[in-house]
Parts: sequence; C-alpha cells; structure tokens
Amino acid sequence: MRATLFLLFCTFVLFTHVGNAQEFSPTAGKPCNNCSPANYSKVHSPAISDVWNPNGNLNDKWNIPGFLLPIPPSTYSQGLSSALGKNSFVTLETSEGAYDDRLFINIAGFVVGQIYTFRYSVLSGSVHYEAGNNSPFGESAKMEILTTGINPSIEAEQTTTFDASNQNKWIVRVITFKPTASTLQFKLTGKTSGLSAGYVNFCIDKYPFDCILPTTQVPLINASTIYTPFPSDKLDLTSLNIIGAVPPTGELVWKVGPNSTDVTLTPAEASNVPISNQDPANVKPYYAFFYAKDFNCYNVPVSQAEIKFMYMPQQVPLKLQTNISLSCPAVTADLTAVEENPVAQVRWFNNNTHSGLPVVDPKAVPPGDYYAFYYQWQTGTYSLKSGQISNAHVHVENAVPAGIPDLGPLMTINSLIFPSNGSKDFVVKIQNAKAENSNCSVYFKISKLPGFDITYSTAAGQSNGVSTNNDFWTFSESNNYITVTSKTGIAASGYSYVGFKITRNANTPAESKQNLSITIPQPGGGGETNLSNNQTITGLTTN
Repeated sequence: MRATLFLLFCTFVLFTHVGNAQEFSPTAGKPCNNCSPANYSKVHSPAISDVWNPNGNLNDKWNIPGFLLPIPPSTYSQGLSSALGKNSFVTLETSEGAYDDRLFINIAGFVVGQIYTFRYSVLSGSVHYEAGNNSPFGESAKMEILTTGINPSIEAEQTTTFDASNQNKWIVRVITFKPTASTLQFKLTGKTSGLSAGYVNFCIDKYPFDCILPTTQVPLINASTIYTPFPSDKLDLTSLNIIGAVPPTGELVWKVGPNSTDVTLTPAEASNVPISNQDPANVKPYYAFFYAKDFNCYNVPVSQAEIKFMYMPQQVPLKLQTNISLSCPAVTADLTAVEENPVAQVRWFNNNTHSGLPVVDPKAVPPGDYYAFYYQWQTGTYSLKSGQISNAHVHVENAVPAGIPDLGPLMTINSLIFPSNGSKDFVVKIQNAKAENSNCSVYFKISKLPGFDITYSTAAGQSNGVSTNNDFWTFSESNNYITVTSKTGIAASGYSYVGFKITRNANTPAESKQNLSITIPQPGGGGETNLSNNQTITGLTTN
C-alpha cells in the first residue's frame, strides 16, 4: 500500500500545474463541492466555500452565529462578483479517517538565493448541518514549500494549531524562505482528530509575496526639467537614463502623478509624452517608479523622481554681424553665414512673425530685411508661436552699384620669337572703353604655357618703357592660370598696365609655337555686358 501511494504521489508531482513567477493563483473561485481553485491540483475532495456556504453546499451553513464567517483577507476575491466567488476560499476536509484533502501548486520564476516572504491566511471552521449536528473544528493547518521532482526537499514549512481561542477567525501567517530551485511546490494540508471530518480553510491572494524592490527613489541622471523650443514637440521618457540598473525583479514605469496609485503610462504613451506646460497654470510633470509585476508593488508610495518637459520659446542666435553690405559685384548674400551654432533647422522670412512663405534660398538673398526662426519639419511648427516676434534680424544692402563698363585686354611685347633661354617683358593693358565706371573689382587670367615660365612683380615699375602699376592688383596661381584681380574698379575711359616677364624653358625645342591667352571671364567683368572683346591670343615661337 505504501509503495502504491508513493508512486501515486510521484505521478501527481510530475503533472501538477506550474504557475508563472510570483503572480500566485488565488484560492478563490465559484463555490463548488469536490473541486479546487484554478491551476491547483488536488487529492481527494477539497472544495471552494464562501462565508455563507461550506463546500459550496447551499444546504449547509457554518457553525457560527448568523452562519457567516469573517470576510477572507483576499483583495482578489473581493473584486469578484457574488456569482463568481466574492468572499470565497478553499476548504479541506481532514480527519484520521477517510478525510485527507490536499492541494498542490507549482510556482516557477524564483531567484535562487533570494529571500522571499510569503503571506497566507488560515481558518478553522465547523459546519452546521441541516440535521442539527455540527462537525468538529479542524485542529491544524499546514503549509509546506518543497522542491519539485521525485525526491523533493522541504524549503520551509509552517503549522498553525487551532483551539477555542482562535476558531472561526482568519489568522495571517508569514513564511520567509530562500529557494534553492527556481520552481517550488506549495502544499496545503490539515489535520483533525477522530474519524469525522473537520474543516481547515486557506486564503491565498493573487500577490502573496512581499515586495522585493529597493525602497529608494528612482535615480534619474537627467535634470528634473527638460526644455524644448517647439510647442508640439514630444519626449521619449523611455530613453532617459538612470544611475545603475533596473532591479532584476522590476521594471521602470512612468506615471502622470507622484503617487503609486496614479495612472501608469503605457509604453507607447511614455515614448511620446507632450510638453508639461501646455497649460501654464497647470504644469504636468511625469514621475518614475520601479514596478515589480510579479509582486504588484512599487519601490515607493510617493515618487520624487520628477521630469518636467517644458516648452521655452527660443530665438535663433546670430553672430555680431547683423548688417551685410554686398561686396561688388555680388548681388546676393548668404544668411546662413551669420547663424551662430543653431540647435535646429532655421527658416528665414522677410517679416518678424513668420507670415507667408519662407525664403526659398537663404544662401542667396537680395538686399532687404530678414528674420530667422527655428522650425521643426516633423510637426510643421516654429519655436515662436503666432504673435511672438523674432529679434534675429539681418539687413542686407548693396555697398556700391556695379556699374556697366566695357572692359578689354591688350598685350604688347617687343618680339614673339624666343631664342634658347630667351626672356622678354610683356605688358597687359586692361582698359574701360565705356564712359561708365566699373565700381567693382575686375580680374583677368593669363594661361600658363608648358614651354615658358611667366613671372611678375607685385610692385609698381617699368616694362618695355611703360610704367606699370602692379601694386593695383593681386596675384594668384593655379596649375593652368595666373589670375590677376584689381583692388578697386576701373573708372570710365580708364585703364591700368600690368607688367610680366616670360622666359623660354631650357627643354623647349626649336620651331615650337604656343599661344598665350589673356581673358576677362564673364563673371570677372565688373558688371559689363559686352563680352566680345574680353580675350586676346598671341602666338609665341622658338628658334
């Protein structure tokens, strides 16, 4: 017989239900006879009772004045309807005879070595039968916590003994244990002397474990106030960092108020919260908590980990230069050049209230007045709301009108034939043939030749008997050209001489011919429109 019972017990242990983490299966449900609460496994015929009817039997009442037991201390059962088990609990019939009810449930998700505190309640009751006699009271209730498997070991156990002083009363019991396995079995049994059934009742809530969370505030790294220049901006609270790690039994959650009972933001809501001062008279902060789902608890009842996401209008910072004088021959200005490290996209308008359309190309604006605004393209909003005025102002004006000259280059050289290593001076005359000033600087380009070297002085001097004013010009070179730029414009009917020296290279063979070109490019003419006389080409030969 003992061997048969052992095999039966092992089979039961292997197939008993496994709950998830520490969200326990409560001992509540619709009252019934020979049944067990959801997710529990039973031996013999336990039942679900309520404060009126033992074993779910409408014909029997509890042996107590008024036939009503005290309300069981279960938040979960209090939330049920009367039809589904309000004020319900589990009942075991126990005796030294045929009544030996037992309940089992396996719970997974324990952290090995972590200290857990488990709370449950027990009650010894007597049933008043219709025949007029009463059952004995249960003598003791036992809670055992074991490892699972064929050879389970006891992690913790607790026996509650009843007498006349504590019958018909719910007694809250506490067990503290440190699991050696991640899955444990909770075994509920009772004992009553004699052969008649005595009744032992258990009440276990949905969250029977004490909270395992630090009781300190969430340590936010970010400042308590985060500012944005855009009134329609959103903040992702889930991206904010904390000092250290989230406790292994918890998660970081955000609420709309400082109390743990306040509404919790969903992950989608927390990743996209609006600014806190949409209504300046009612600033709305957000509060961080650690929450342990398996224990249904928070780190603190009132959070001081507060974040305010505040809208603050912001002007676009500009460099000290807020007046731009166009340098001739330029006709447009680059407004972006005066922006001082902008923190967002900048749009420019020709008014200070961002009315109408923005400037199409802020890198090339004509003379006028312009105002800068921060703009957020994702939401189509500006930092300054309607009615707020930008003080980021830039004035663009023409310094000097370009004028319409008629420029042309002429070249003079005393010989076009070069002996070996021969050198000659040549002079370039830039003349304005029109009776209108070139108010803007002009430039011309001299082509570099592979068989000759061209040199020049930056000072005024003489070349081929002509007085040159090289000091009126600046010189620069590339691989293919020498570019010569005047320091000011050339007056109407005016001219300027520039002197150069050209030398034949030693490796240039005889009978070579190369063309020296002098050109005033189209954009270098200082405002002129006649381009037909802007180039001269001279052929050079060697002997």
